[in-house]
Amino acid sequence: MTDTLSRKEREELEAVLRLAQEQSQAGWRPSTDRDPFATCVDRRAFLRGGAALAGGLALASFPGLAGSARAAKNDGPAYGPLHPAYDEATGLPLLHLPLGFRYFSYGWTGDPLDDRTPTPALHDGMAIIREFGRWLVLCRNHEVGPGSPFTSHPYSTGAGGGTTNLVFDLKTERFVSAYATLSGTVRNCAGGLTPWGTWLTCEETTTATAGKPHGYVYDVGPLGGSPIPLKRLGRFSHEAVAVDPRTGIVYETEDGPSWPGDDASGFYRFVPRFPGSLNEGGRLQMLKIKGQPQFDARKLGATGQIYHVEWVDVSIPDPKVDANNNLLEPSPFKQGLAGGGALFQRPEGCWYGDEKIYFLSTDGGPVSEGQVFVYDPKRETLKVIYASPDYKVLENPDNLVVTPDGSLLLCEDNSGTPPGPPNAGERLLFLRDGQISEFALNALNFTPSGLGSYQRSQSGVTFSNDYRQQEWAGAHFSPDGEWLFVNIQTPGVTFAITGPWGWRNNRRRGRDWEGGEEHWNWDDEQKRWEDEQKKKDNDRRFWRP
Repeated sequence: MTDTLSRKEREELEAVLRLAQEQSQAGWRPSTDRDPFATCVDRRAFLRGGAALAGGLALASFPGLAGSARAAKNDGPAYGPLHPAYDEATGLPLLHLPLGFRYFSYGWTGDPLDDRTPTPALHDGMAIIREFGRWLVLCRNHEVGPGSPFTSHPYSTGAGGGTTNLVFDLKTERFVSAYATLSGTVRNCAGGLTPWGTWLTCEETTTATAGKPHGYVYDVGPLGGSPIPLKRLGRFSHEAVAVDPRTGIVYETEDGPSWPGDDASGFYRFVPRFPGSLNEGGRLQMLKIKGQPQFDARKLGATGQIYHVEWVDVSIPDPKVDANNNLLEPSPFKQGLAGGGALFQRPEGCWYGDEKIYFLSTDGGPVSEGQVFVYDPKRETLKVIYASPDYKVLENPDNLVVTPDGSLLLCEDNSGTPPGPPNAGERLLFLRDGQISEFALNALNFTPSGLGSYQRSQSGVTFSNDYRQQEWAGAHFSPDGEWLFVNIQTPGVTFAITGPWGWRNNRRRGRDWEGGEEHWNWDDEQKRWEDEQKKKDNDRRFWRP
């Protein structure tokens, strides 16, 4: 909590958060030069999931992400066998990790936020939205349904979901702040980073509470903001999004069926009229396979086949409903399907990397245990790069992130059948060169046959259930590639993991916080920002594509 910081550090952090919020709201436009990240508010932050962090490697150099179809087995742990690893915060072996890795837990359900409000439950999607020297600002979802808001000024008075932001101090290697940023929403599942330095949080529902409709996307900055739904991005069971920094187009996954009568899900994109301004008009569209209207992608395997795609308009993104929340107009999925859109089985995680969009289908594939797709916006193509052959290899992946070496890290979610192996937990797994390998195992078992009940001293909350089959979510790497931040949704806990990553040889371990190449000066950052704003004063209009 911030009370662990000195007065000077608290003042600096407060100033950093104010500046980060100002920058996120100052307007954004895509780069006009060859570097798609040139206009990102935080270049390193947006690149954290890409291979540029590892000394200039490119995703294209990794066959697994280039489309290798050889995916028949789990090739074993990438860093060696997994062993019980003790949490530096609780002293308990909550995770199994390869030797050499360490971690600590933080922000359990019920733990007090900075204002002493209890931390909401059901930690889900998460990302670092801003980096300022030693400070990392993360935004974390809470997939809570109807209920009581956990802050004042909620979107709906009948909803218990939303987001909290965390601040991680790279100098002390600890979280130092946690505070609410959005409340009164329902089932905030995943979301996505923006190049303007915010988090797009998604509601995985189409319900209504206290007279307010749900099923929207919201833009959350470093200090939060007004809970205004971005209705032009559609009203459906949103899962995740990915923003292309070259164009500002937002790609969206639908963890449906969303509405009664929908029998599958779509993959969408929102083409804004003014890139970076998502509430100023634009077109919602659904992906279609060229020449194959209503193509069913739900059982596709990783055959190496490339499908050429096009997009069909969804002319009514926010269909009218009656007083009982029954549709009076076709759902977004039915509109897209009528135009020939493709059918997917619960698309979930979505991430931008190497000018491509990677997304998952949690229940898709030949054995309904998961598919990984790659969409290439430049070539307008779609391809399955991995399909699980068996739940023992990969069981229902949910969130995903591109790692600093250009692989994918997949978060398992035991949402399908058959169930996971007895006495085993859900896993974090690497997808590299067309092969799956284990990295971490959920070992949160607080029953008498496991670790025994555990009570949090911060909140008095006691945990006494077996949570090993609960999903991982919100995996994300720090800009320097040293830390992996990730959640286990239930009982609701955030982890920070570090160790001998394979990409560490490409950069110096550690930082000189008093000087040298890692030195960061607040006054210099403030002056840089002021100079940039002066340059923009001559033309404050949004860039048009």
